Amino acid sequence: MSSFRRLLIALVLVFNVFSVSYAQKTAQKPEKKASIALDSMKTNLGVFPKSASTKTVVFTFKNVGNDKLVFYGGSGDCGCIKVSYPEKPIKPGRKGQIVVTYRGLNKNPGRFNHKVNFSVSGSPSHFTLRVAGEMTKN
Repeated sequence: MSSFRRLLIALVLVFNVFSVSYAQKTAQKPEKKASIALDSMKTNLGVFPKSASTKTVVFTFKNVGNDKLVFYGGSGDCGCIKVSYPEKPIKPGRKGQIVVTYRGLNKNPGRFNHKVNFSVSGSPSHFTLRVAGEMTKN
C-alpha cells in the first residue's frame, strides 16, 4: 500500500472519530427553553354589585424551564379588562404574578366571561386566562 493511501485512510479515520465525538457532545446539551406553569387558568369573581364593580385577581406562575421567561404581551378581549404582567425576564425556578382587573362601571349588569391572551417566550408561547363573574344593578 502506498504511503499516500495510508495517509488518506488515517485522515478519514481521524475525521470519523472527531465527528462521532462532536455528535455525542452536541446530543448531551439540553435545549434552553423557558416554560410557564400557571397555578390556575381561570377564576370566578362571583356576584357583586355595580357599586363595587372593580375586581382584581392575581394569577401566579412559575418558570419551570431552563431559560429566562419573557412576556411579549398580554391583553383582554374587552376594554373593561386591565392586565399587568412582569416587565423583566423571570429566571428559571422563579415565580411571578399576572394581575387582571375587571372594571365594570360603564358596563351593563349581567354575567361576563372574558379572555385574557398572552404571548411569552418558551412553552406554551401563547396562553389564555379566563375571568368570569356576575355584576348586579345594586
